[in-house]
Amino acid sequence: RIHGKVTNIADYGCFVEIEDGVEGLVHMSEMDWTNKNVHPSKLVSLGDEVEVMVLDIDAERRRISLGIKQCQANPWEEFAMTHNKGDKVSGGIKSITDFGIFIGLDGGIDGLIHLSDISWEEDNEELIRDFKKGDDVEAVVLAIDPERERISLGI
Repeated sequence: RIHGKVTNIADYGCFVEIEDGVEGLVHMSEMDWTNKNVHPSKLVSLGDEVEVMVLDIDAERRRISLGIKQCQANPWEEFAMTHNKGDKVSGGIKSITDFGIFIGLDGGIDGLIHLSDISWEEDNEELIRDFKKGDDVEAVVLAIDPERERISLGI
């Protein structure tokens, strides 16, 4: 882990000077665990001091790949350490899709209540219409997969 200064922001990431005259690229996929599809300018500003980790050095092409998110706790791994299968969790509905309901959880991550895990008795395609974005929902943790960044929930 080293500290550097943001020297340039592009659509695909930001450049960080880690020593005088030595810059590396933090690709947008390495900036934040949860904000994957946001412009880098929403996460950093020119001149910001940031903590980075060297991910790769390509001496031949004279390129250094850096990561910011690696200096922060992985929220999926933290969730896996603090929650178990069968635990009750609650959160607000972030979005509703054809295949289920996404719930906002601690750490800025989402869990999915799959359509088939809403109810065992009733028609889930009918039931899903009763839910609205922003509603608070209590659910049970069915599975946690930090590697794939997935949390499966059921009602």
